[in-house]
Amino acid sequence: MRWKIKEFRDGFWARKTTGLSAYIRRACIWPEGPGYDVSYKGLTIARILFENKGATVKTLKMCKSFPEISNLDLVEIALRVNKLRSAASASLN
Repeated sequence: MRWKIKEFRDGFWARKTTGLSAYIRRACIWPEGPGYDVSYKGLTIARILFENKGATVKTLKMCKSFPEISNLDLVEIALRVNKLRSAASASLN
């Protein structure tokens, strides 16, 4: 695992120590609520939804086409993005 997350344009850029990278961008408001889309190789593979202080990852069908990114990777990305969001909102207060 070990993803490094950096703020990038309108979202975040995630890079794994093995060289894989994904783009996490703020998504439109989905029926489940606001969140972020995780894109890998230009395709959206998962959605991260935030409720209260936690995060939920919803994988999309396209995710099965990329076994190099596991569900654990997506959970780690979600937790790190949630931590960055929390830190940013705390600094605004």
